[in-house]
Amino acid sequence: MLRKIALSVVLFMMTMSAASGQEVNLRITAPLDKSQVPERPFIEGTVTDPNAKVWVIVHPMEVSDYWVQPAINVKEDGTWKVMIYIGRPGTIDIDKQFEIMAVANPEVRLSEGNVLGAWPEAQWKSQLIEVTRR
Repeated sequence: MLRKIALSVVLFMMTMSAASGQEVNLRITAPLDKSQVPERPFIEGTVTDPNAKVWVIVHPMEVSDYWVQPAINVKEDGTWKVMIYIGRPGTIDIDKQFEIMAVANPEVRLSEGNVLGAWPEAQWKSQLIEVTRR
C-alpha cells in the first residue's frame, strides 16, 4: 500500500511538472570551456525563454571583481550573441584566466560596466566556463 502511495505521488509530481511548462535552460554554446580567446570575443548561447533578460558576467580569476558585459538581445528562437571584454586593452592580460557565466532575469538591475563582488543572484544561471586570454 505504501508503495502504491509513493508511486502515485511521483506520478502526480511528474504530471504537475510537465503541466507547468518546460524548464528553462540557459547555456553558453561558444566559446568552449578551456578555450583561448582574444580581447573581444563573441559569446554565444541559448535560453529556452526568449523573453528572458540575459547578461554575461566576466570574472578575472586574479581579482574578486565580476564585470557586467554589454546588454544582450535574445532572438525569438532563444539564441543570443554578444561581444564581450576579456581583460584590459593591450597585452597586460595575455595568458590570464577568466571565468564567464550568463545569467537570466537577475534579481538586481544590471548595466554594462557594473562591477560586482560576486556572481549576481538570478532566476537562471548558465554553466561556468573558463577561458584564457590570448
